[in-house]
Amino acid sequence: MCHIPQITKTTNNSHIMDNKYNIQTIQLESIRTPEFKEVRGKDWISFGGDNKFPDLLIDLYNQSSIHATCINSKHDAVVGEGFSLVGDEIINAEGETLNEVLDKAALDKLLYNGISLNVIWNRAGDKIVEIYHIPFDKVRSGRMNEEDRVDEYFYSSNWSNTRKFPPVRYAAFSLTDNKGDNSSQIFYSFDYTPGNFTYPLPSYQAALNDIQLDGRISVYHNSNLSNGISAGMIITFTQGSPSEEEQRVLYKDLTETFSGEENAGRLFLNFADGAENRPIIENLPSVNDDYYLLVNDRIVSNVMTSHRISSPLLLGIKVEGGMGLGNNSEEIETAYTHFLSSVIQPIQRSLEKSFSRVLRPFGYNIKLEILPNKLDFNKSIDETNQL
Repeated sequence: MCHIPQITKTTNNSHIMDNKYNIQTIQLESIRTPEFKEVRGKDWISFGGDNKFPDLLIDLYNQSSIHATCINSKHDAVVGEGFSLVGDEIINAEGETLNEVLDKAALDKLLYNGISLNVIWNRAGDKIVEIYHIPFDKVRSGRMNEEDRVDEYFYSSNWSNTRKFPPVRYAAFSLTDNKGDNSSQIFYSFDYTPGNFTYPLPSYQAALNDIQLDGRISVYHNSNLSNGISAGMIITFTQGSPSEEEQRVLYKDLTETFSGEENAGRLFLNFADGAENRPIIENLPSVNDDYYLLVNDRIVSNVMTSHRISSPLLLGIKVEGGMGLGNNSEEIETAYTHFLSSVIQPIQRSLEKSFSRVLRPFGYNIKLEILPNKLDFNKSIDETNQL
């Protein structure tokens, strides 16, 4: 017959010795709160048990469409039209403006709940001459000193291979200890989360499993479509059991002929020597589509809640039973106003405070303010409905 993987079973009942099945319990994977701890022989604190928690957040951002949409929508709102007054000022040798650095730092803020900047002082140590963005996922915190402060940070372009990409030490940002080897510093800032003093947790921490589920469901459906014959059908040949090699050849021929979306609808031609020798073809019942719709609704709801987005209309998602975005303009405007005041503006104030600390020694002893986007709701909705 066509080769189908067997189910195995293990049991603690010793009297059942002749059971040909050996079913094993599967430990389902879940994302748990990471541990930030010292590692013997290392000068830095591990960012998660395997020191790769930021990589997980990047993967989830790339795999979940609803999560990425939430992050990107918040990013556009947070950055707005950039800093007023000094937004176009070039602040490093690579020709980057303040607003270009803000744009990168704001995405880190939303993805990791923290930012990191490389500030470079002049020889006298009385003025910052350059400011660069450093990807938050590439930085690791040093140990705390006796005053519960971090004196140094470490940068590596690849923390999975520190032998090839050895971490480089940087002094922590300081207004006084900033000369010589300490003239190039890392300004490291993140929002406080209870129980964590060296690294932050993302604001959407409680929804990590739902975000991962979103990506996995997409992979599942894609795989199910590409390999539909193995998941949805059993073919039993009644002429006896061929050799293992014949089974492999038959399995290969069937999957190449009928699996995949491009082979859908092909004719299945069969010859049998009598009715008793004909193959038996059985369709396996699939999970009801309503199940996946319910799971998808749960994912969207939980992910949006973790991002504190009160209305799906803010993401361009039409509400079931609605009559288009144009008919919900008042709801969108109300939701966006609430979104700005309760979610976006607190993030902007946090970024303004962080940038002010490094821009004062740079020469800007002024109050920084990020200009909000100027939106014409009726115009935006009309353009959306025309797409």
